[in-house]
Amino acid sequence: MASLMIRSNVLSRPSLTVGRARVSQRSLIAVRAQPETKKIMTAADAIKEAEEACKDGSTEACAAAWDVVEEVAATAAHKKIADKEKSDPLEQFCEGNPDADECRVYE
Repeated sequence: MASLMIRSNVLSRPSLTVGRARVSQRSLIAVRAQPETKKIMTAADAIKEAEEACKDGSTEACAAAWDVVEEVAATAAHKKIADKEKSDPLEQFCEGNPDADECRVYE
């Protein structure tokens, strides 16, 4: 006699195997992905945090905070340059048509 598996729609009920009269407990796990939320720090926020860190008198914390300010400012500057390069109409054209005469680069 072939054993049949009966599944229940309710997750909390055990499923039964007919023929062998064996009860087996199954658990299901639902996993949901959530988008990662990163706080984007602006230069003004970084400066404010650096000034607060320097009020305590700890030179190491103050130096580290101002290093963060420098990194945020450099990132903003690089992003501004990259955005400016992407706004060039010829660059946009050459991204889609790299074989065009206008887009050839001779070295």
